[in-house]
Amino acid sequence: MIPVERILEEMERHLRAARSTGDPAAQRESLAAIRALSDAALGSRTQSRMPEVKPVPLAAPAETPGIPPAPPKREEDGANGDSIFDF
Repeated sequence: MIPVERILEEMERHLRAARSTGDPAAQRESLAAIRALSDAALGSRTQSRMPEVKPVPLAAPAETPGIPPAPPKREEDGANGDSIFDF
């Protein structure tokens, strides 16, 4: 694990670079580096404290009120299911 003091030194270096340059692209690059360093410093601490999250199974959908259930299929010899062409 990287010591927090070392991360803070790097953040200060990038902050000085962002302030000293007039180039917006260079400033954004320095700020992105500071964000990454912050995430690295905070991530190592928060990961050990965060509980493991387990997925919760979803319940089966309930029948929709107002819509009657489908009638049972008529099964006859030679019929092919719910086709309108069943004779």
